[in-house]
Amino acid sequence: MNVRKIREIADNLFEQGKYDDAYIVYDEIYMRIWSAIGAIQTGLTDFSNEYLGSSFKSSYKLRSTFTVQISDNIFKKWFNLDTDQTLNELTFTTYGHLQCISYSPFLNKTVGADVVYSEYMILHTLINDSAKDDWVNSLLKFVSPVMEDNLVKKIRPNITEANVKKHIADSAAKLNSTDWKDVNICLLDYLFNMGDNSSELYTSVHKVVGTYFRQKTHRKKKSDGKGEKKQQDNSRYQSYERYEKYERYERYESHSSNKRDDFDSTRATDFEKAKHYGQVLGLTGKVSKAYIRKKYLELIAKYHPDKVFDLGEELKILAEVKTKQINAAYDWMKKKYSI
Repeated sequence: MNVRKIREIADNLFEQGKYDDAYIVYDEIYMRIWSAIGAIQTGLTDFSNEYLGSSFKSSYKLRSTFTVQISDNIFKKWFNLDTDQTLNELTFTTYGHLQCISYSPFLNKTVGADVVYSEYMILHTLINDSAKDDWVNSLLKFVSPVMEDNLVKKIRPNITEANVKKHIADSAAKLNSTDWKDVNICLLDYLFNMGDNSSELYTSVHKVVGTYFRQKTHRKKKSDGKGEKKQQDNSRYQSYERYEKYERYERYESHSSNKRDDFDSTRATDFEKAKHYGQVLGLTGKVSKAYIRKKYLELIAKYHPDKVFDLGEELKILAEVKTKQINAAYDWMKKKYSI
């Protein structure tokens, strides 16, 4: 299954406002990746039950020690993606999934609120634990995939709905200080569209987001032609404002690395590669493996082509080039330092 290609189809449908169609495609990816996670969980559980009995300590040690390696093997076998790449795809897919529910009148009435809350908790966990190698176990602390015929049937929360909402509210502030702050706005849009704009969850997240949400919500509402034009202009301005840092970064990187496009990885020494790839990832001085991974995930999230789909083909190509450079840098770092 080519996860990336299928997600691009879903992204394009979403961009066209075909939320119901996009949801179906996102859901195929979402459930497939969760089936893989379910296979990981089932395999570990079966092994633990057969060989470790009721020893909680041994079972915990088994999961802590082998989940990362098993996950990497499963993801490569199922999707030809490593653990980091799968994390990235699941994060963007989950966000696309939730956006479709938020903005589709059909979906926000037919998809159960408990499912939506659980999925927001999943997305928060994916984003907040993105620097961890063992993000699969982080997810499985909060939810359990229920399997049937080797496929996930549903994803069941391990905590009560009240605690799911509390988890979302507590992590909203952390999310708001990252490039994923729009996730909070998407949640508020969902709650507002559901008529749930007086709940404790809505109030908590709204305090974090502030007045920006109200402007965003207003622009999404239908109005006369003049109002729609103003909404479009505001949306375009925000998009370019969001991308301004990226353009400055590109110009700075091009200047500071002395025509980095001339870099030839086939001829460069290890020292030259370390210097070049370190510049690509924004690394300086001595850094840990966890920090290298954290910087990679931050950059991929920030410069992903999905972030600039509405800014024209030229900038989308630029984002694709940047993403390719980031992936090449991290691939070398992974092999060199056994990350």
